[in-house]
Formats: sequence, structure tokens, C-alpha cells
Amino acid sequence: MQKLFKTSLSLFVFLISVNQIIAQEEDYPFPSRSPKGEISQIVGNTNIHIEYERPSARGRVIFGDLVPWNKVWRTGAGYATKISFDKNVKIGGQTVEAGQYSIFTIPNKESWMLILNTDTELYGSYDYDPAKDVLRYPMKNLKTDRFYETLTIDVDIIPDNAMIYISWVNEQVAFMVETSTADEMDSFIESELINGDSENADWFAGAADYYFFKEEDYGLALDLAEEALKLDPGKLWARTIRIDIFKRLSYYDKALEELELYQSYVNSDEFERPADLEQEMSYVNTEKSRIEDLRKDGF
Repeated sequence: MQKLFKTSLSLFVFLISVNQIIAQEEDYPFPSRSPKGEISQIVGNTNIHIEYERPSARGRVIFGDLVPWNKVWRTGAGYATKISFDKNVKIGGQTVEAGQYSIFTIPNKESWMLILNTDTELYGSYDYDPAKDVLRYPMKNLKTDRFYETLTIDVDIIPDNAMIYISWVNEQVAFMVETSTADEMDSFIESELINGDSENADWFAGAADYYFFKEEDYGLALDLAEEALKLDPGKLWARTIRIDIFKRLSYYDKALEELELYQSYVNSDEFERPADLEQEMSYVNTEKSRIEDLRKDGF
């Protein structure tokens, strides 16, 4: 009898919670205690979107009490947290196909288990079915000196991949999402630019810029920037990339030669606004002084 009473009470509380959510979605005039949050972030070639309801601590003991250790948690409040990718990604070396998934976790004092599940309509984790899991990945409990009053999910870009942080009170975990950006860019550059017949100066300059900021294959980056200049001598962006690469490699004389070519083009151009010419000359003078100082200091 007592067990039946507890079951009925739990069902009643569940129905009240659902009715409150339905009311909020209609004309409920009061603020939610767990307002909805969304993150939509482009990472490399991939769009990552996260939807979750954000509970606050409000003086309560969270982990080990409100959120029990070693039990499946919805990773939020209300409906289970959802994450979507518009392209295939990898998490912990495992491929996750493009699509939307619910995020469940199993918190532990030492580590948490990340779970991606195909059922995205669940309220809480009451009907969670492990047979619908597409991924499980252990995450180390990082802890944090910052106190997070409200459950917070952050997306940090590193540089074409993402580190996703889940933080609440003083607990924090993170997992890396690897995109296919590097493979796609390398394939595109090889097929369309190196072995292709493209005459798009912006593509060549963009490819040079891509390798420069990845700190990879500076020689190829220089060649790509030079090709951009052959196609469009006025592509000063490509010239600045070559200047920056020569500085990075400590070829200061070559950097100054590139800067002189940059200045000669600026001097021959007809600017509609005097301010544009002043801005270009300011760059030239500042960069010249910086390169000469580097050459003098010998590093």
C-alpha cells in the first residue's frame, strides 16, 4: 500500500511538472525557474546547436543530493538536453552521424559518463532506454574554482574543433567534438587549387591564410598566396599573408621586400577616400618599423 502511494505521488508530481511546462509554453505569465537556453555555434565546417533548460542551485546541495551520484541524469531540467550536428563529427574517436541527440550523463565524484541517445522527446530520464544510445564516453571531473549558480554549457573553439563544457556549482566536465574541417579543406585545396584549374584569387588567398593560422606548411602557404597575386595583383590580403609568414620564419629581408611591393601597389592605386590611403600607409609604416626592430634584435 505504501509503495502504491509513493508511485501515485510520483506520478502526480510528474503530471504537475508537465502541466506547468505546457502552461509556460502558452500564456503562463511567470518566469521559469529553469529558463530555456540555446547555443548555436559554427565550428569549422559544422554547426553545433544545443538546447537545454537551466536550473539554478538556489542554496541547494546539487550533486549527491538533488542530482544523485552514479545515476542517469537529464543534464538539465524539464525535457532532456539536446545537441545537434549538421555534419558527421567524432567524440572520443567515435563517429557520430549528423543529426539531433539527447545528452544524458552519469555524474560521479571522479568522472562522468557522457551519453548521446536518439530519443530526443524524453521528459527527464524517466523512460531513458540505453538501447538507443549512440555513444558513451567517460569525462574526467575537472572541478572549478568558479561557482556556477546556474547550469551552464559552453562551446570553446580549438580551432576547427570544439570543447564543450558542462558546469554547475563547482563541478565541471568537458568533451571534445572533432569536425571534418581539416580533411575537407586539405582535399579541397589539393583538388581545386593545387591540381585544379581554379582562377579564384580569394580561394588561393584563403587557403594560404588557412595554413598560416594552422601553423602548417608555410612553404605551400607562400605559394598559394603568390598564385592569388598572379590572378589578382590587387589582392593585398595575399601580400600581408606573405609578409606575416616571412616574419614568422625570421626572413626579415624578404618581409621588407614584400612590404615594398605592397606599398608600391598602394601608391599606384586611386583611393576614393583619402582616409583609405592614410590607413594603408599607416599599416606600411607600422609594419616596416616592426620588421626592422625584429631584424635588429635578431629574433
